[in-house]
Amino acid sequence: MSPRLSRAEQNDRNRALLLDAAGRVFLERGYYAATLDQIADEAGVSKGAVYSRFASKADMFLALLEDRITERAAQNARLAGELAGTGNFAALLDLAEQAERGAPGWRLLVTEFRVHAARDPELNRRYAALHARAVDGVAQAFVQVSKEGAKDFPVPPRQLAELWLTIETGRALEQIADPHALNGLDLHLLADYFAGQQMPTQEER
Repeated sequence: MSPRLSRAEQNDRNRALLLDAAGRVFLERGYYAATLDQIADEAGVSKGAVYSRFASKADMFLALLEDRITERAAQNARLAGELAGTGNFAALLDLAEQAERGAPGWRLLVTEFRVHAARDPELNRRYAALHARAVDGVAQAFVQVSKEGAKDFPVPPRQLAELWLTIETGRALEQIADPHALNGLDLHLLADYFAGQQMPTQEER
């Protein structure tokens, strides 16, 4: 007989179950079309069980996003630790590409939510706080991997992180209209720029 879960363990298990179901429903239907009823059905629980943990669909999505950001930050941190001081930014970019392929549609889903949140100041504030964590995590990984720390970069590390996330999001949106858009773009060339190999550093400018 398996050991009985404590109340806290049961709550954690139920939360994970709900967020796993939410991820599937959001990716399949999009943020706007998804409903808490659908998520409850997917998880095999009552709608009341959903509302006992999440006040709204937005709360559930933000919890899902926070888990995703935490997971990706941990992956980046592990790889950055292995690559510390090597200047091998290409490996970080490859990891980002793998994460995107592992959750097709995720970037579009987040973009859909960002548009929704932009019209709600409080929701936008909550989203912005999570997004800032994502940007900071990417920036920290860049600095750790660089050979000379922040001095390697032509602009501050956080701006480079913002630039990279902008490129990723923009590329995903372009490929919605044309799946072949930017397929010829070698993102590893951008890794060379990030390493300061083809752009003047802040001290040289």
